[in-house]
Amino acid sequence: MSTTPSPFASPERATLRPIQMVCVAVGMGAPMLSAVRILVDPAAPMPSPWAVALVLAALVAAAVLIRWVGYAVPSLPLGLPRENAEATSLRYFTSTTTLRTALAEAPVLVAFAASFLFTPHSWLPLLIALPGGFALFWVHGWPSPRTAAAVEAGLEADGAESHLSEALGFR
Repeated sequence: MSTTPSPFASPERATLRPIQMVCVAVGMGAPMLSAVRILVDPAAPMPSPWAVALVLAALVAAAVLIRWVGYAVPSLPLGLPRENAEATSLRYFTSTTTLRTALAEAPVLVAFAASFLFTPHSWLPLLIALPGGFALFWVHGWPSPRTAAAVEAGLEADGAESHLSEALGFR
């Protein structure tokens, strides 16, 4: 009896899969929290301008922080053996990916708080934060060849090989 091979079961993606699972687990908090907020109080009066401004500021701040600290990694020392370089690179990639995912979700948490903090109490700021947060998550949080290359550039700044893209199955 033969089974069709799954693209998720490939050995090339075995290292990437746990990182993707962490991203999904962290990233699912925003939509779930938003759904609960909407179900608990379905009334949607026009939100306070302060709530909207705070959410927009949170989106801008999250984008800036992701670019500023989300890809910041120390460079690997020259002469590091391949196994050590690969393991270190994977640790940095996993931690920065989790950080970028959390920062992408932060505007939704701000919108959730703003929906109760400012009167009238409205969940409409979540409709601003959710698409913006999802875009930040998709571009910066989800592990991809682009995010791996950005982290790899920092790891290889002093000329050492990180072997990150190969370890993740992107090359």
